[in-house]
Amino acid sequence: MNNEKILIVEDEKIIALDLQRRLERFGYTVVGMASEGETAVELARQAGPDIVLMDIYLAGTMDGIDAAGIIRNQLGLPVIFLTAYTDERTLERAKEVEPYGYILKPLKERELYTTIDIALYKYGIEKRLRKQERLFSAILHSINDGIVATDMNLNIQFMNTVAEEITGYREEAVQGACLTRILTLFDPRTQKDLLGSGAPPVEERPYFFHEVSIKNNLNQTILVDGSITRIHEKENATEGYLLALRDITEMKRMSETINYQASHDILTGLSNREELSFKLGEVLKNIQQTGDSHGLLILDVDRFKAVNDTCGALAGDELLRQVASHIQANIQRNDISARIGGDEFACILMNCAVQDAFNVAKRLQEAAANRKFIWQGTVFPVTMSIGIVPLTRESGDIHAVLAAGDDACHIAKESGGNKISIFQVEDTVFQRRRGEMEWIGKINRAIDENRFLLYYQPIVPLDPVKGYSKKIEILIRLVNEDGGIARPTDFIPSAERYNLMPQIDRWVIENAMRSFRTLQDRRNPLADSIFSINLSGPSLLDETLVDKILATLAQYSLSATSFCFEITETAAIQNLAYATRFMKRLKEEGFTFALDDFGSGFSSFGYLKNLPVDYLKIDGSFVQNIDESLVSCTMVESINSVGHVMGLKTIGEFVKSDKIWKKLVELGVDYGQGYIFAEPRPLLSDPV
Repeated sequence: MNNEKILIVEDEKIIALDLQRRLERFGYTVVGMASEGETAVELARQAGPDIVLMDIYLAGTMDGIDAAGIIRNQLGLPVIFLTAYTDERTLERAKEVEPYGYILKPLKERELYTTIDIALYKYGIEKRLRKQERLFSAILHSINDGIVATDMNLNIQFMNTVAEEITGYREEAVQGACLTRILTLFDPRTQKDLLGSGAPPVEERPYFFHEVSIKNNLNQTILVDGSITRIHEKENATEGYLLALRDITEMKRMSETINYQASHDILTGLSNREELSFKLGEVLKNIQQTGDSHGLLILDVDRFKAVNDTCGALAGDELLRQVASHIQANIQRNDISARIGGDEFACILMNCAVQDAFNVAKRLQEAAANRKFIWQGTVFPVTMSIGIVPLTRESGDIHAVLAAGDDACHIAKESGGNKISIFQVEDTVFQRRRGEMEWIGKINRAIDENRFLLYYQPIVPLDPVKGYSKKIEILIRLVNEDGGIARPTDFIPSAERYNLMPQIDRWVIENAMRSFRTLQDRRNPLADSIFSINLSGPSLLDETLVDKILATLAQYSLSATSFCFEITETAAIQNLAYATRFMKRLKEEGFTFALDDFGSGFSSFGYLKNLPVDYLKIDGSFVQNIDESLVSCTMVESINSVGHVMGLKTIGEFVKSDKIWKKLVELGVDYGQGYIFAEPRPLLSDPV
């Protein structure tokens, strides 16, 4: 989806607005809405949508089918019909304008999205096909082959302009001359001149030749494709020959260049990822037959981004070329080297045991370290993280081997860089990483299929006399493909590690606000609570998220004071400037903020005065032990006191017993949250 533009034609305002909301949630842009056919045609001309959703029965003199016919015939735009009617006559009329889809009301979201997606895809394919048809038509009408006509003795009778350019002779200069005197068709495969024996090798059908060389009058060697065809008399006797020539010299040169570029990295001259994958596949096939052992190295240049960002792309390119030269200088002639990503390289070491592969990897690291990278007087140490995968009969296919190499390389990099990691399938480190990688796919599918659930847990005022607002924390669960419920500890670490949290945050914000609207409409007591929504660190850097939050708030006609955003102390401090700006913008609208896990870093107090927060959530690792540990109790008391001095309300997490509850009350903490009050439960299935 690329923010495609959609025109809605629907005479029922409520349906049109609901449709607009759904489409915009899918990521489409609604460029206009019309309730009459004439208006729809005019809007289609002005707004230039990518697709039109058209109700068949419209107000006015022009119905949806007539409007769709005009839009399709005059503007060439795809149309999907939306209707509650399926009578035969309507269907037959609708078919005549060749719609790209036909959706019955009431509209189902998945059907709507799928139909639009397929229609846009089909329209895009048809558009490209029409463009290709025009292109091929133009090519076919502009091709000019060289044509030479001779008599049966090969004496030249006619030569067109293109043939003159190929041979270097003017027609008038060679007319009547024997073709073999001015032209040699040398076939490199047979090492013979096709015209050397006099009569061309032609029978009933034309004789075609490919990549034959010609030495022309200008002493240039030209490659040609072509054919020799007999010119027949009535009695089937040979009257002469027609020679067609096409100069493919430049095309051949370009083809070789393209083949090289298709298999090589232009910057370094090494093979590219596609070529490496092909060669790796051949190596793995050969291993199954011979039982040989080889090794795969995956190399990542540590801190490459620092060089690229500090000194610019030219410096980054030069560093990559330098690394490539180290690789080529330290591997054998029959080994295979490739650049497979931005700063990633790979080597297939032929007939190489694991220890030998380790020695090669060590040699590469030393070569890079010994020759520091210098750019405009600045010296950069060069180190590499390297993953090694033994290639044996048990290695699996190309994808499994490359995935193992990526795992090994990433583990080496995550260990601090300049390390070498050998892939071992039974190693728990690799198993854990593979599990995380599997969660990436599960999370992405859950996002696409809307398989998340909102849970909540009460945040309880500990002193009813103070009259503090009730709060609940909004929590998330993932519904597995088998219907089981995955807890946040199962998937959130992988989502954080691989930057999927911003997508999850947006899902939670959208669905939390929609649920609040639902609860409010049902007069559910939960709607009297402030919804506390967690935001990840990367979301604080998303400059579009504030607009998304405000748009969603307006969409459901809600008050900002009903929502509080929780951000962790670590995320806030690591992105202090962005976090402060983000929070101030939303606080101006009426939102409140809580600083989560406060005290876990305890560089906290120095930054606290700069963050416009309203609540401090005291880190649960302190709270859960305050009935047993004097240190924990003192920490909670200190944080609570500082928070109150700064005018903030405090929240104690992980309240698991009556003793902890009472202790928090004694210390004057404002709120408590934990299993002693309530376990997390589904947001919309329990009216409480």
